[in-house]
Amino acid sequence: MAVKTIAHKPGLTKEQAQEIFAKQFEGKYKVEDFKGLFRDFTVVKNPFTGVALKLEQSEGETKFVYSGLAPRWWARLLLGGLIGFLFWNRITNEVEAFIDSAPEFK
Repeated sequence: MAVKTIAHKPGLTKEQAQEIFAKQFEGKYKVEDFKGLFRDFTVVKNPFTGVALKLEQSEGETKFVYSGLAPRWWARLLLGGLIGFLFWNRITNEVEAFIDSAPEFK
């Protein structure tokens, strides 16, 4: 799990953040609601490769908590955590680079 602090944006909602990611990755990856606890949405490359994100707002701080995962439960069962890490590294780096460079998060 990684945490990336962005400029404090107290009005930014998880829905707005999801739209920003969907616009950025349109045509390359799908951005979907996360069907589970602890995350808001996922950037999905395929059933085995994705990144789950959560927007966290606190007093004076806005940040994203994110981690690679297999977006489909059956793929999680097949992969296991250690092997999955090899698949998730590249897309996780792409998401991190987008958070760092997006004007909406500065």
